[in-house]
Amino acid sequence: MAAGEGLLGGIGRALSHKAFFLLWWSNGINTSGRWMFRTALGWITWELTESPWWLGALAFADTIPMVLLSIVAGAWADRFGNLIVLRMSQALLVAVATLMSILALQDSLNLIYILFFAFWIGVADAITTPARLAMVNHVVPRPDLSAAIAVNSATFNFSRFLGPALFGLFVQFLSVPTVMLLGAGMFSVFYIALFFLESDSKTREPGEKRRIIKDLQVGFAYATSHKGILYLLILLGVTALFMRPYIDLVPGVSDQLFQAGKEGLAILLSSTGFGAMLAGVWLAYRGRTEGLTNIFTWSMLFSALFMLVFVLSSHIWVGAALMICVGFTVVCGSITSQALVQNAVDTNIRARVIAITIVLAWGMPALGAAVMGWIAESFGLALTLGGGAVVTILCWFWAIANKAKATPLLESAEDKP
Repeated sequence: MAAGEGLLGGIGRALSHKAFFLLWWSNGINTSGRWMFRTALGWITWELTESPWWLGALAFADTIPMVLLSIVAGAWADRFGNLIVLRMSQALLVAVATLMSILALQDSLNLIYILFFAFWIGVADAITTPARLAMVNHVVPRPDLSAAIAVNSATFNFSRFLGPALFGLFVQFLSVPTVMLLGAGMFSVFYIALFFLESDSKTREPGEKRRIIKDLQVGFAYATSHKGILYLLILLGVTALFMRPYIDLVPGVSDQLFQAGKEGLAILLSSTGFGAMLAGVWLAYRGRTEGLTNIFTWSMLFSALFMLVFVLSSHIWVGAALMICVGFTVVCGSITSQALVQNAVDTNIRARVIAITIVLAWGMPALGAAVMGWIAESFGLALTLGGGAVVTILCWFWAIANKAKATPLLESAEDKP
């Protein structure tokens, strides 16, 4: 039995590495604050507008930087080192979130300010994410990589449960702007922890003058020529556009479908995060790459089926139970895709390829949320979300037909140079 494994399986192996342990818990606090902050901001927007379109606009402003910047940020991380990029982006996040909270406390946060500052928070996230994900490879050995990725994702998704739950708790005693300020304060924990990690700054041979544009071209060419990674990218794009936008429309779902207000918002988001956390814990304990392509493909189908049942439900606690199932299956797809990409990709191009998956998995839902919010203005949230689930099911038939070809390319145990 490997050291640190015991009853915890792959979780124990991953957390036995001190650098990863520091990265894990500090980012967990950071992400919990991010979801608490995001939930508060979504509720302020809903109170000001009561419009699904504005919720979609907020999601678009917050996550469109993932589309615009993540791939460039991945090239920066490959070129300069993950830690340098992380420190710069987290400094921006702390500064912008603090300023935004102060404006909210002064009752000066109008819709224009909300969209403007949400965009800059999204910029910080877009720069952070490729480097943060690629940093795992720097702090754990390859045999523990799949487990470490799943532990990270389990923590991220536990934070999706904890952040809204904390919002629901604190908002009973504090104003929404004060809750935002608490969330902003939690960001600084991760920023400080970054200065206790060993640098991974990259060194270049004298005379090497690689340019960012060339780096990006190489990254795109590699990702699209690797048939296994291309399989993942296509399906990530489908779920990003037609399934994942539901998370940004939950304030409207709580109010329109369940008449449950901000309490319902906290319940539904926490339920989603709880299911997502269970998926992360399961995959982290499982701790191996074999079979992940199968899990990735089937999770796509089941997430869409659970969403269809969800939009037909009428009781908040039935909806919450279904949100646990949606969160579990959606995050199974997210974790397995990241683990498979990092297993299959060459080391020197890792952050750039990760950045492409980030654009699809986290950035594209910005476009999906904006479009779904606009459609929901005319057809309602239930019909809009249900339609997205139906499209996802139709695309799954292509996925299951091509799964066998992609599996050996993604699950190979050979070391990448």
